[in-house]
Amino acid sequence: MLRTSKQKFQPANVGETVRIRVPDVDRSKMDPQNILAVVLDIVDNDFYKLATKNGVINRLYTRNQFSVCKENLISITDVQRDVQISLREASTSNSLIGGQGYKRCNCKTKCTTKKCKCRNVGILCSTQCHDSLSCCNK
Repeated sequence: MLRTSKQKFQPANVGETVRIRVPDVDRSKMDPQNILAVVLDIVDNDFYKLATKNGVINRLYTRNQFSVCKENLISITDVQRDVQISLREASTSNSLIGGQGYKRCNCKTKCTTKKCKCRNVGILCSTQCHDSLSCCNK
């Protein structure tokens, strides 16, 4: 199984531009689904340290979590190595509208207390929250 994975996902080299998929909870509906990064370092032959133009992403990635671009769109000299950022911060900095604009709650008690993330912040629950459960905060 490991051999099949290594055949399917060829190793990336330092300096190559890669595309990272951003989960929908870390971006708004208008933001791009992917961000571009460059491979800074390879740790233990299996983990990759990636960086965007805005800083180094603060976690390591395995080879199946990103795709290698055919052309080098970002150079290693273009990245800020002294700044550590999360994937959500990288997505927000590449956003045209300011990043993820909603909170989600998973309440089972109709959102009547301050334990509800949405009610606590002072916003109404949206369709991204609990699906078919009844809610007092709509």
